Amino acid sequence: MARLRLLRDALTGERYYREAATGMAFRRIVGSLVWPCGERPGCLVVLGETRSRQNVLGALRHDVHRLEEIRSDDVSVLVSRMARMTEDWLVQYWATPMADNRVYLLDDANDKQRRLRRPLLHYGDPQGWQGRGEGLLPFYHALAQRRTRSEKTLFLGDACTGADEIAKLQEEDMGRKPTDFPGAAALCFALAEIDVDPWPEWGERAKLYGGPADELGGY
Repeated sequence: MARLRLLRDALTGERYYREAATGMAFRRIVGSLVWPCGERPGCLVVLGETRSRQNVLGALRHDVHRLEEIRSDDVSVLVSRMARMTEDWLVQYWATPMADNRVYLLDDANDKQRRLRRPLLHYGDPQGWQGRGEGLLPFYHALAQRRTRSEKTLFLGDACTGADEIAKLQEEDMGRKPTDFPGAAALCFALAEIDVDPWPEWGERAKLYGGPADELGGY
C-alpha cells in the first residue's frame, strides 16, 4: 500500500506527494540501487525532496530526507524490495549503473510487473555517470558534503549505513569506483538525481509564466 498520496496544488497546479504518516510534502521521490560488491551488501535508498520553505535568511531551500534504506547481499531480495518500494513510495526513477551485468534482473522484474499489472521500474545511469565510474567518487561525495557542512539540508535519520560509509572514506579511496562502497554510492546516486537536476519553483508553470500566476488573471 502506498505510503504517499499524489496531490495537486489548487493555486499553482504543481503535483506533489504527501506522506500519510508524517504529513510531510515532497516535490519528488527518487531511488537508487547499488549491487553487492565483494563482501559489502548491496543497497537500495529512497530519498524525498521537500517542497520549498524559506530559511532564516529568506532564501528558498529544499530539504532532502531519507525515506527508506535496504541492505542485502542477496540480489533477488534487492530486486523484490525495489519493486515493493516503487509502489510504497511512488518512486519515479531509480539510478543504477547500467554497465553492471546484473541489470538484466530488472528487465526480468519488469516482465513480472507487467504480468501482474503493477507499476514498472524506471531506471538508468546516475547523473554524471561515465563508464564504470572510475574517478567519480569525489564528485558524488561532494554532493553530500555540500548539504551538511553549513546549513544542514540532508536528513538521514538513524542507522544510515550510507552515511557511515561516507564518514569512513579516506583520501586514498577517492580513486576507487563509487560502487566499491554500495551504501555510500546508493545515497549519493539518489541525491545526485535531485541536486544535479534541480527543478524550478512551481514546476512547469515557472517555465511558462515565471511563477504560479498566469499572465492575465494574476494570482
